[in-house]
Amino acid sequence: MKPKFAAHTPPKDSDQWHELKHHLHKVATRAKEVAEKFGAGELGYYAGLWHDLGKYNPAFQKYLEQCEAASRLGTAEPRDRVPHAIYGAKLAAEKFRPLAQLIYGHHGGLPQETHMNNRIAKVDASTYQTILLDAASEALDLKISTVAAQELMGLFQDKHGYELLLRLLFSCLVDADCLDTETHFDPEIAAQRGSQVTVSDLWKTLQTAQAELLAQADDRPVNQVRSQVYQACVDAALLKPGVFRLAVPTGGGKTRSGLAFALAHAVQHNLDRVIVAVPYTSIIEQTVEVYRGIFGIDAVLEHHSAVKPDQGNEEDARSRQAQARLATQNWDATLIVTTTVQLFESLFANRTSRCRKLHNIVNSVIILDEVQTLPASLLKPILSVLKELCRQYQVSVVLCTATQPALEGETPYLEGFAAGTVRDVVPKAMATQHFTTLSRVNYTVPAEEWSWTEVAQKVQPHQQALVILNTRKDALAILDELPNSTDDHIFHLSTLLCGQHRREVLQQVRDRLDPDNPQPCLLISTQVVEAGVDLDFPVVYRAMGPLDRIVQAAGRCNREGRRAEKGQVIIFRPQEGKVPHGEYRKAFEETSILLQRQNLDWDDPTIFETYFRRLYQGLDTDAQAVQKYREVFDFPEVATRFKLIPDDTTPVVIEYDDRAHSLVHRIRRYGLKSGDLKALQPYLVNLRSREFGETEELRELIAPGVWRWQGNYHSTKGIAIGDAAIVRDPADLIF
Repeated sequence: MKPKFAAHTPPKDSDQWHELKHHLHKVATRAKEVAEKFGAGELGYYAGLWHDLGKYNPAFQKYLEQCEAASRLGTAEPRDRVPHAIYGAKLAAEKFRPLAQLIYGHHGGLPQETHMNNRIAKVDASTYQTILLDAASEALDLKISTVAAQELMGLFQDKHGYELLLRLLFSCLVDADCLDTETHFDPEIAAQRGSQVTVSDLWKTLQTAQAELLAQADDRPVNQVRSQVYQACVDAALLKPGVFRLAVPTGGGKTRSGLAFALAHAVQHNLDRVIVAVPYTSIIEQTVEVYRGIFGIDAVLEHHSAVKPDQGNEEDARSRQAQARLATQNWDATLIVTTTVQLFESLFANRTSRCRKLHNIVNSVIILDEVQTLPASLLKPILSVLKELCRQYQVSVVLCTATQPALEGETPYLEGFAAGTVRDVVPKAMATQHFTTLSRVNYTVPAEEWSWTEVAQKVQPHQQALVILNTRKDALAILDELPNSTDDHIFHLSTLLCGQHRREVLQQVRDRLDPDNPQPCLLISTQVVEAGVDLDFPVVYRAMGPLDRIVQAAGRCNREGRRAEKGQVIIFRPQEGKVPHGEYRKAFEETSILLQRQNLDWDDPTIFETYFRRLYQGLDTDAQAVQKYREVFDFPEVATRFKLIPDDTTPVVIEYDDRAHSLVHRIRRYGLKSGDLKALQPYLVNLRSREFGETEELRELIAPGVWRWQGNYHSTKGIAIGDAAIVRDPADLIF
């Protein structure tokens, strides 16, 4: 029997309604518990207690009854929804205004304050009074104490700090609401949330695995460096939380060593989790494979799905849209591997599905792998948030790369981390020696430009070679120049391939590069391969590009140092193809200037400080004025302006294998469930907004925000979208 006031209809095959007063108290208690981690427990409690007060509206109760009847009879749900969040927001605006935007947006996303105020002003007074009377009759506490105000004042230093605090509180509310709702509708799925392992468990496992690895390693210089880097990371873990720099030459073992620092540091300082953020999905695939090989499949949460559930009719948790919202990730795992796009666009997002996980960044270690790939045009807001997370929320940040950007010190061009606050995990003298020890390649820069035909002619005679281009279009152009490009020794890697396809290509390439059984192998790739991917070619051809990208590409050459002679890296200037505009072109120009110096020492890590400082001087580090809109708490505008990839992308699902086919079939029939977005990740290819709009007849909507690709998919080139392959590879920073 339905209670007088319900929060949600019964789940499928049940007559158990979700009682409203129980829902409010459960959400309040859960939100308080997580908000207490950063000193805002009472704020979280009242946000949870008031968030669904609008469901005391008789009209909303009638709406729920109609939804339940439609579900029982198998008819369509009512189309006209009854908004409820606005009433709790009105109460918050009267009692404690900082909570108003959180409550107003707990389904539709954090609002622009003026828009919210205008909506609140139009609320029907009699309906509002009826709601408050009914809520009071259910013995709900509608009076916030002075403790909350005192809590609030001590948690931020400026408007940007206040804005971040509101985001974290919003995350506490949204996640608490989703979890209690999920417990009602699908208790079995809800029971699977959370992690069964601690950072201490993971740290012990890693120590054992490292001891086994060292016992098997030979005494090559590269292994000696890896051992020294690992020990330096363990030693530095004792330092107090803050910002750290991990400068390790390519091939120096930073994937394992960086994680060793993070886990040992988390154990030392009672932190909850480690978040590893990388720029390319190709790196995620490899990093996750390494970590799961150490800890097991279930110990690592891989999260880079670009599926964006349609917010739609979220006032009713029975709808398919609400099911999709409940399926989103909340980062309650102990070890998370994600992308820099997913991490930072979530920190500046306003939609519930993106913000839900933010409170779980508190009390964590964030490893920013290949940190040099962060766009200079957004560095000011990025560093602002990172500094505040470290200052107030017990977060440690590790800036990890062989090509360290100049992020320390405040200049007219960049408000970086305060001078002297970024500590080196590997002492500078030791790190400098490591770069010298691991000098494994010679660089050549031909004076003349090469056509695509000439590039193809020069690489064909090599038994094994890697060619890295600036764009997907350029990579396809080289493939077209190669005779017999479909031969089994010619491979292609770019984001035109879905993740599972890339995994298989990388494995085939590694098999052919096996020094005990070398086979012909020519890989034509974009930038997805040049940072963090463990490949070891004797020769690498790299199209002229930014200095850090060139050096990262060189890390795929003679990586293990097994060859008697140094590897060869040839930096060529293409006749065809265009240098992407904006930041990439500026980096290209700065590199061209540096390469004119005859005495450039490629093995000196300090060259990057000069390079990046010159780069930042020529660019606006807050080109989209994100900080200005953060100051006025215009959350939708901030989300619109903060895009690591300026042109929005939408993923399509490739039915690449039987597993993908079965998954698509089940989602089409039954809708999204928790875990489905994660399962889809290996089969996604992202289309830019123009590409997506031009392929309407080639895709099918199978669930809110989930599209199945029905067009061609080539066994070598990947998704076939005509001229759409012209996108530049900063687009490879995909979710």
